[in-house]
Amino acid sequence: MTSVYFFDEQQHLLRIVNEKELVEIVQEKEITNNKEELLHDTLNVSTIYDEELKGASYMAVKESKDFYSLYRIVVDSEAENILSFVGIAFAPDELDSYVIKNISVKNVSIKSTLQKLLQETEWQIGHVDSGLPSVTADFSYLSIRDALKELQTKGCEILFKYKVDGIGITEKWVEVYREIGIQSNQRFTYGDKALSIVKEQDRNEVYTSLIGRGRGEDVGDGKGKRAEFTTIEWKKSNGDPLDKPKGQNWLEFPEMTKQYGIPLKNGGMRKREKVITFDEVEEPKELLKQTYEALVNYSRPLTQFKTEVLGGDAIGNTVTIHHHERNYHYQTRIFKVKIDRLTGKVEAGLGDNITKSMSKAASDLKGNVASLEEKKMTFYDSEEISKWQDDIIRGAKGGSIKLMNGIETGKSDSREPYQMVFMNGDSLEKSSNFLVMNSDGIGFIKDKFTNQPKTAWTIDGKFNADFIQAGTLEGVNVQTKSDNAFQIKLQSNGTIAFRNQKKNEEEAWIGATVDSKTKEPVGVAICQIPGYQFAIGSAISKEERAPGPVFEIPKESTADKKIWRLYGQGAINGDLHIKGKLFLNGKEITGNGNGSGGNGGTGGGYPPEITTQIDKFAWDLWSYLVSNGYSQAAAAGILGNVQQETGGTMDPDTDQIDGPAYGLVQWDGSSYPLIGSPTWDGREYVKRLVGAAGITNDYKSTLAQVKLIDWCMYNGQWLGVVHPTGVDGFKGLTDPATAAYAFEMNFERPKNAHPERQGYAQEWYNKFKDLKPSTGAGKAGLDHLESLVGQYWGNGQCYAVPAEYSGFLGGCGLGAETQYGLSHVIGNTAAAADIGSSYDWAAVGWRVIFQPEYKDLVTGAIINWRRGGNIGGFNVDYTYGHTGVIRGLTAGGFQTYEQNIGKGQIIERYERTWVGSSEISSIVIPPK
Repeated sequence: MTSVYFFDEQQHLLRIVNEKELVEIVQEKEITNNKEELLHDTLNVSTIYDEELKGASYMAVKESKDFYSLYRIVVDSEAENILSFVGIAFAPDELDSYVIKNISVKNVSIKSTLQKLLQETEWQIGHVDSGLPSVTADFSYLSIRDALKELQTKGCEILFKYKVDGIGITEKWVEVYREIGIQSNQRFTYGDKALSIVKEQDRNEVYTSLIGRGRGEDVGDGKGKRAEFTTIEWKKSNGDPLDKPKGQNWLEFPEMTKQYGIPLKNGGMRKREKVITFDEVEEPKELLKQTYEALVNYSRPLTQFKTEVLGGDAIGNTVTIHHHERNYHYQTRIFKVKIDRLTGKVEAGLGDNITKSMSKAASDLKGNVASLEEKKMTFYDSEEISKWQDDIIRGAKGGSIKLMNGIETGKSDSREPYQMVFMNGDSLEKSSNFLVMNSDGIGFIKDKFTNQPKTAWTIDGKFNADFIQAGTLEGVNVQTKSDNAFQIKLQSNGTIAFRNQKKNEEEAWIGATVDSKTKEPVGVAICQIPGYQFAIGSAISKEERAPGPVFEIPKESTADKKIWRLYGQGAINGDLHIKGKLFLNGKEITGNGNGSGGNGGTGGGYPPEITTQIDKFAWDLWSYLVSNGYSQAAAAGILGNVQQETGGTMDPDTDQIDGPAYGLVQWDGSSYPLIGSPTWDGREYVKRLVGAAGITNDYKSTLAQVKLIDWCMYNGQWLGVVHPTGVDGFKGLTDPATAAYAFEMNFERPKNAHPERQGYAQEWYNKFKDLKPSTGAGKAGLDHLESLVGQYWGNGQCYAVPAEYSGFLGGCGLGAETQYGLSHVIGNTAAAADIGSSYDWAAVGWRVIFQPEYKDLVTGAIINWRRGGNIGGFNVDYTYGHTGVIRGLTAGGFQTYEQNIGKGQIIERYERTWVGSSEISSIVIPPK
C-alpha cells in the first residue's frame, strides 16, 4: 500500500496518509548531465483536506524496506477540498545552510573527505564504492551542498537516504557510488512494456577537435603559461586511441570532422574546434587523457530517448531500448524517472540528458506554442536555475571579485548579498591578498581568507591610521571629534604646536611663540590648560597598555599654585638645587641636618636592609602590627594581602583604577559600608571610617590606615567565615600562609581566594622576621612610638618602651614642645632635633611623668616635664637616676624604687586614694 508520511517543523511525525485519501503522488528524479549538480528529486502530493496536515513542513515516501526519501514542503495550496504539496529533496536544501570555513585535503580518499565535510552535521556515511579517486581540493566559505557538488566532479555520484519510525526521522546517511544504478537486463521494446519512444538529438554543441590547456604558472597577481601536451606523441599503431604528432596541441576525430565539420568550397570539411581548460591538471599526460575523454562527448550529437512504461527500472540503471521499425537499438542509462505512485506508470528519460540552450528553448517555444506546457519549469527547476545564476553573478565559480551572501559568511540564513571581496587570484582558495567590504566597513586579509580581517575604514567613516605606511604629512591639523577645542598642528617648519581652545576664547597656541603677522605658531611647547590633567606615562605591560604616570601635572595645578608629581624610582645625575623648603615624609629637612634621621638619610628607624620605598611602606605596617599584639605571621599575612590590593606598591594612597575602592586593603563602600550610606568614592569612604575610629593621622598615611585596619577588625569588617573565626585567634597565628588566607576570607571577603597572596605573605615574613630598626630618629619611628604611648598609657598603666625605639626621642626629650614623657638617653640631642626646639636637661634615664588629676590619668594624657610641682596637695621633687632606675613619690612620702626594666613590663599603676575629703591619684610602686 502506498503511503505518504507527514512531519511538523521539528520533523516529528504528524500523520501517515494512505492511498485511500491520496489523490496524486508524483515523484521525479533526474541525474543531470552536469556533474556539478546533485540528484534532482521532487515530490508532488495531493490529498483529501485534513486540518492537521496544514501544519506539515516535511513529507516522506518509502523507497524500499530499508530506506525512505524525505522532502521539505516548499509550496502548499488548497482548492475544492484538496490539499496539494510540492516538496524538494531535504538533504541538499539542509546542507545548503551549513558553511565550511576552511577545509583542505590533499590526496585524501572521498570517504575521508566526506567525514571532514560532514563533521558538524548529524549526517552519517553509509556505503562508499571502492576504487574511487583520491581528492585534492580546498573548500573555503562554501556551503556543504556546494562542496558535495564539487566532490562529484572528482568522479562519483551521491545519494541521500533516511530511516523513519513512529516518532520521526531516526537516521540520515550519505551513500557514494562511481555511478548510481546497475547494469540491468531490462529491455524496453516498442509495443511491449514501452508505451511510447521518442528520440531527440541535439547538434547544438558538436566539436570534432579540442585544444587542451592545463593549470597555469603562478606569476604575481595572475597566471603565466598554461600546461599543454605538445611534447607527447600518440600513434594508433601503438594502441593509442588517436594519432597526434609531437608539437601538436590539439586532438581530432577525423571521421567525425567528415560528418559534422564545417563545409568548405572545395568540398572538404574543416574541423570544428574548441579550447577546453582543466585548471587542476598540471601533468601533460593527464591533460591529454582528459582532453580525449572530453572530445568523445563533444564530437557526437547528444541522443535522448523518452519512454513511458509500466513497472519501469530504477534511476541510474543501464538498460536497452528497441524500436525495430525505425531501427533504434541503444544501450543507455536511465537519467530521469517520473513515477506516478498511485498508478505505477513510469516516464523514463534514457540516453544523454540534453540540456537545451536558452536560445534553442526560446526557438522551440516560438515555433510551437503547443509545446509550452512541456517546457514549463517545475518549482525545483526554477529554484536551481536561480541559484546557478546567483553563483555566476556573484563570481562563486571563479573571478577576482566575489559577492558573498549571508549564508556563506555565517551572518544570516539569507542568500542576499552581504559582502564583496576583491582578491589577487581567480578564487578565494588561490588568492593571498583580499579587500573585503561589508556593513562593518573596508578591511584587508593576508594569506588565507579565513584569517581575521583588519579593518581599515569603518562604515561610519573612521580611518585606521595603521594603514598609513609611507608618505609625508605636511601642514595637517588633528582635532577632537566634537569640535576643534583641541588641535595638534604638524607644521612645515618641522615643529609641532598644541591648542586647547574653547569657544569664544581668544585664539592662542599653547606655549608656542606666534608670528605677529600670520598668527601661526613658530615655536614648540607643551602646556596644560587649568582644569585638565597632563601626564607622561609608561605602559604597564605589553597586554595592558594603559599608561601609569611617571610625570604628572594634576588638574588642580594652577598658575598660582603649580603642582607636579614624579612616580617610581629614579636618579639625578648632577647637582640638584632647590629654592624653597625640602620635606621628607612630611618633615622639613633643613640645612643643618635636622630631620635627616641620623642615619644617612635612609629614613629614620628603618633597618639598614630596607632601602626601597615599597619595603619602607611595608615595614611601617609590619612595625605597628607586631607592636600592637599581632604575631609576626599575622602581620605577614596582612602584608601579603596588601601587596596584591595595592598592585605591589604597598602605598596607602592607592586608588582602584576605574573603581570604588581605596587604600591599603582597598576599602570599598559602594555596596555594604560599615559607616554611612553607599558611596563610589573610596577616599570619601576611608575618611568616613577614619573619623568614626577617632584616628587623627592623615588618612593617606600608613599609620592612619594600619590603625583603621585594626579598628575595622572589631567593628564589623571581620566575618569569621574561616578558621580562625575570632580576631584574637588570628593575631596569634604562627603560619604566614594560613594568616594570609584567613585575613583574605574574613576581612577582604572575596568570592574566591587568591592563593598567590599566601606566597607573598611568606616572602614578607622571611624578609622582616629577623630585622631590627635603626637607632636614628625618623617619622616612621616617631609615628610608631606615638602609637605605643597611646596604647600603653591609655588604661592607667605605664609600660617600659622597647629598647629598640628608645633612640626616637633623643637627648633628654623632655624639653619645651616635647609631647612624650618617656625618653632614653643616646647622648646626642642633635640627632632628634625634630622632637623639640629647646632642651633643659642633660642625659637622663627612664623618666615617667604623671598628670596630677585622676580624671586625666585614666585617659592617658601626658604633660611636659616640670622640675617640681604639687600632686594632690603634696610637693613633688624628682631626683634623677640612671638607665633602669625609677625614683618616685607615694602618698606616704618619698620612696625610691630601682630595677631593670624589660620590654612591655608594667612599672607603675595608678590608684584612687583619699586624703581627708580630697580624691587624689597615687603612685603605687610594685615590690622588688
